Amino acid sequence: MAGTLFWIDAVQVFIAAEDHPPPHVHAFHTGEGWVARFRFSFLSDVSGLYRFRRRGRKPTDGTLNRVAEAIMENLAACRESWWNTHGSRHEINLANRRVEVRPIEGGDRFLAKVALNPSKAAALIVSAAYDPGNGKVALTLDDGRVLVLTAGRHIEEAKEW
Repeated sequence: MAGTLFWIDAVQVFIAAEDHPPPHVHAFHTGEGWVARFRFSFLSDVSGLYRFRRRGRKPTDGTLNRVAEAIMENLAACRESWWNTHGSRHEINLANRRVEVRPIEGGDRFLAKVALNPSKAAALIVSAAYDPGNGKVALTLDDGRVLVLTAGRHIEEAKEW
């Protein structure tokens, strides 16, 4: 494993070194033997349980909810650890997806949406990088534009959260 991010009682939350997209953390209960994976986004402030494996006792909904809340509270650390561990191999799992951009007031001055069913006007993401120092996501598009986005203020749709 790449390293423990934090503990919640007997639940260890970590990024696995030999892992794969989408960006996610593992939650392992040392006494009960179950492992849950929680996916998270670099664009939006969204996270959710997306895989579960039980070897022993089943976790309570309360325990899973506490883990999910802790991941949201530590989302910046989760993003940084994923990027530091997997950024050179997997980036942040946005390449070859399409992004729609519309102007808004304030913040980044536009809203970026990576949709499951993007419009025909959506641009192709060629590469995506993350700068944990300033919490920014840089998307390089096929039309040559580079969008620099504040992590957590945009939209990423996914089949599973």
